[in-house]
Amino acid sequence: MANTDKAVRWGIAGLGNIAKRFATALNNSSKYGELYAVAARDLDRAEQFSEAFKSNVSYGCYEDMARDPNVDAVYIATIHPYHYPLVELFLTHKKHVFVEKPAFTNLQDWLTMKALATRNEVLLLEAMKTVTFPAYQELKHYLVKNNLQLTSIEASFGNEHQYDPELSIFNPNLSGGATLDVGVYGLWLYCDLCKSLGADVPEPAVDMSTLVTQSYVDTDTCFTFTGQINGKISASIVKNLPRVAILRGEQLVITIRDKWWNPYIIDVEYQGELFTIEHPATGNGFEFEIDHFSLLILENKTESDTLLPAITTQVQSIMEFGLINAGYGYLTQRGGSCSLNGKLKT
Repeated sequence: MANTDKAVRWGIAGLGNIAKRFATALNNSSKYGELYAVAARDLDRAEQFSEAFKSNVSYGCYEDMARDPNVDAVYIATIHPYHYPLVELFLTHKKHVFVEKPAFTNLQDWLTMKALATRNEVLLLEAMKTVTFPAYQELKHYLVKNNLQLTSIEASFGNEHQYDPELSIFNPNLSGGATLDVGVYGLWLYCDLCKSLGADVPEPAVDMSTLVTQSYVDTDTCFTFTGQINGKISASIVKNLPRVAILRGEQLVITIRDKWWNPYIIDVEYQGELFTIEHPATGNGFEFEIDHFSLLILENKTESDTLLPAITTQVQSIMEFGLINAGYGYLTQRGGSCSLNGKLKT
């Protein structure tokens, strides 16, 4: 059994906006984790973040944090083209690694790092918070328990952005674009539900376009799956798209409400009767994935039955397939080398 009297000591590598949200959840809402260390390429940035979020240690060098024996797990929060060298670094030092979505820009990088984690007997999981929400887990349990089958899944994730070459989502050298930035959410939803319900994931039809002439990334994308469970997964970085996900089956309509990727409230209408699954968050929603990962560590597990590595493998493959076949294969290339130099402050 897990020793829940002991908190998992987390380090955060890369200190942007998503790291702030992760640190907030660790400090205010996590039952099993605590923020111990932070690291960036710049010591001043690390010190400021540490002061704001009250970590024990701040590093201006990722390698120093990797060598810290007090760090149990590391959350990789850098931009996705730079995940690989950091994941490799921390896995090599036998740290458990939780890497922000998308885990990598191509399938081979994921498979190589997953093999390294297995050899070192540590966890490597993709941080897809959506599937760790209690309401989503209850929905899956309801479907399986009642032997209900879906016939279609429709989900989109899109926010309007004016073109700005300084934004990473418009930068082809930083693997920008809709697929890798937000399309990953819908593909995870589709593949995870197919897996749970025993349905195969067919090869999708892919439609990608660039609606901003100055940019060379996919600003809009749609993956259409035709099979046992049909799917329409859309994403955009220049348009606002519907924020609910609709799942359908025979006499069954399920609505994951506004910001479906944070599934707090799910309406289920089955055979004319309506009920709601509702699990409010105690914090910003990151606490669910943090505590899931932390419990796995406390229970000495190296795999998860919620954040399935097989789904990461499937989604990485689908995204790479789509980008290459739509002429955006260059977005799947790994980014430039991260600087691992710097200083330490305790």
